[in-house]
Amino acid sequence: MANSLHCTDSTSSLDPASLLPHAPPMVLLDTIVRWDSDGIVCLSRSHLAADNPLREGGHLSVFAGVEYAAQAMAAHNRLLADDGAPPRKGFLAVASKVTALAQNPDQGLDQWPETLTIEAWVIAQTRDSSMYQFRLSVEDKPVLEGQLTAVLSSG
Repeated sequence: MANSLHCTDSTSSLDPASLLPHAPPMVLLDTIVRWDSDGIVCLSRSHLAADNPLREGGHLSVFAGVEYAAQAMAAHNRLLADDGAPPRKGFLAVASKVTALAQNPDQGLDQWPETLTIEAWVIAQTRDSSMYQFRLSVEDKPVLEGQLTAVLSSG
């Protein structure tokens, strides 16, 4: 896993919702901190929201972090496209090497009151698919990491 993203583009004014094919409350990312051609860093506090759509029985599994990473991937792909077209819908085809890194693997994302940092780095990319490595962390402590492959719709 790469250590951290070294970016040249600052994106403090970008609204992640404008880059994703989701509608609230499914937009989980709050802020894009930085991005470049290799990856993206986002922040979120939506894991603490009582109406988070990924909650089951009032609990938010650490593995819900896969959706946070998938949204970071989608936002990054959209930033790279820069073609003015609306966001393309896609689906997560493969999640691999996904590992919960918390001391207690039963600990949910909602048990950390701090802001989540979501980092995603491009491994491979074509016009219609992409593979990324990702890491979610809280105060520089890794919580979840793995690899995701997504496929985009043709239109």
